[in-house]
Amino acid sequence: MDFLCMIEDCGLVDLGFYGLRYTWSNGRGQCSIVWKRMDRGLANDQWLAAFSATNVSNLDSTGSDHTPLLLEIRVRQENGTKYFRFLNLWVDTSNFKPFVKEIWDKQVNGSAMWIFHQKLKALSTGLSQWSRQQYGDIFQKAKEYEEKLKAAEIV
Repeated sequence: MDFLCMIEDCGLVDLGFYGLRYTWSNGRGQCSIVWKRMDRGLANDQWLAAFSATNVSNLDSTGSDHTPLLLEIRVRQENGTKYFRFLNLWVDTSNFKPFVKEIWDKQVNGSAMWIFHQKLKALSTGLSQWSRQQYGDIFQKAKEYEEKLKAAEIV
């Protein structure tokens, strides 16, 4: 109760979580094991205003009675959200498949879903950079052509 009163007195809120429901175990056998959610992310109103896209993930425990927490802070970009776009022309490039294999084969530790998530993030970042090296900024080129087209329509 003292802890809950402190949270309320300080104006903190629980950030919630993804992943495992419990963050601590007494590690005893099946009949006397106890599971609790003892570890959590807390934030005040100022934090939430500055970092509204904050996620807390409860990861798999490795050698401790507590599970580690991962706090991900996503800062909004000024120009809006940029989504990953897969371009079909990439697969026709000779070094595409070896590049994808190189990124995908990198060692990542954690639960199966965490590994998959991290590999997808690394792949989307890597492919975006690779595409700019191979083809330049094609999205900027498209914007330039749109502007030229609009300018030609005005004349």
